[in-house]
Amino acid sequence: MMIDDLKPTAGSISQLLAERAFKKLRLIFKDIEAADLSEILAQLDIVSCIVLIRLIPKDRRAEVFSYLPFEHQAKLLDHLPDLVSASLLNQMETVDRTHLLQNLPFEIREKLILKLHPEEMQITWQMLSYKPSSVGRLMNPEFFSIPSGMSVHDALAAIRWSGSRVPENLLNQIFVVDPQGKLLGHVNLSSLVLADPATILVDELMEKQLVTLLVTDDRRKAVDVFRKYDRPYIPVLNTEGWMLGVIEAEDVFDVAEEEATYDIQAFGGLSRLQDAYFQTTLLQLFRKRGSWLLAIFIVSMLSSAILQNMFREINGPGLMLLFLPMVLSAGGMAGSQSAALTMRGLAVREILGGDIWRLLRRELIVGVGLGLVLGGLGFLYAHYVESLDGPFAFMFALLVGVTVVIGIFLGAILPFIMQRFRLDPAISSAPVIATVMDILGLLLLMFFTLMWFQGLVQGSP
Repeated sequence: MMIDDLKPTAGSISQLLAERAFKKLRLIFKDIEAADLSEILAQLDIVSCIVLIRLIPKDRRAEVFSYLPFEHQAKLLDHLPDLVSASLLNQMETVDRTHLLQNLPFEIREKLILKLHPEEMQITWQMLSYKPSSVGRLMNPEFFSIPSGMSVHDALAAIRWSGSRVPENLLNQIFVVDPQGKLLGHVNLSSLVLADPATILVDELMEKQLVTLLVTDDRRKAVDVFRKYDRPYIPVLNTEGWMLGVIEAEDVFDVAEEEATYDIQAFGGLSRLQDAYFQTTLLQLFRKRGSWLLAIFIVSMLSSAILQNMFREINGPGLMLLFLPMVLSAGGMAGSQSAALTMRGLAVREILGGDIWRLLRRELIVGVGLGLVLGGLGFLYAHYVESLDGPFAFMFALLVGVTVVIGIFLGAILPFIMQRFRLDPAISSAPVIATVMDILGLLLLMFFTLMWFQGLVQGSP
């Protein structure tokens, strides 16, 4: 079967690029959906993306670019010629451009804003002046309004004359404002079309019952309002009631997804990650996860202390059982964190099937670091707090470190295995990972205890 007969994939696009089949690529890029094309580009290296994005029709580049992950967007803007990057930024929708720029360092952001047309530059600075968590950052300043007192005939003429500057989906409801720009109500486009254009005024068709948001409202309020009223877009006002723009449902859905992401991360025992997984540095992953792991590990010391107090007469190999709560909590928590990150990434396609080795490499690096920290803390507790011999404390520290690494490895790979067998990755949720790690942790404890008992690890407590 020829490549032309197949749905384009990252592999087929790479092959055509290697063959320098630029004409075929242009034909493919002309018809393929922008979201599908951006998904393909996201799987390719940045050098290939630079070549391919210039083969996309000019009127589609900005749309495809807006779907790319932030990491790819930032790299492309850094490597593309100024003329191409400026064109992309100017053609992007205001909300998408604001979202991109707000995540860039200030120096780079300022440099890119200076490439914009004067009108776009002014709009961008205005958008960035609102608080990051406010409705203003999500607002689209492009909307269509007509003054009150206008006839239906004049309103339709105004729409035909000036409506092309506004996205078509924002013309279903026409907003009616007073001479100062204060919002009075809205009229449906269908009502205007069906009304007698010569005798009826817009005010007679206008609906005054409005659902609105303030530009200073928290974006979480916008999620609640859209969920309640189920509108495609809602007008945004300032405190005086003047209309500044509209907020669209698709942008609020992104906020809802982010909030759900934070909930998933919290459920998995993680501090909030501000960026996508692969955009988060290893050091940030270590810090965000390490704080929770340390807290749980320290609390689990209380369980071990209680067991130590209750079973003072236990000695020899059985003493290791008193440290079992610390081992199991460390492994279960580490695995749950990794599973939560992986499941969320797969769900929103920030992590793809081909990313498994890249993910495992990052997770194992973080796992080794966390294992060393928790293992070191375990050694200090066993040796200095419980006054146990150095070799025994070292064996316990090694057990904690190995359990953490295995927990993170399982948490990262199990969602991929579930997906491979067409099962829901959520099956490998935190409780499942914790249960598996309880079993493996106990087996590891028995193995290490057997090693110590047989003299492979010298010394006794």
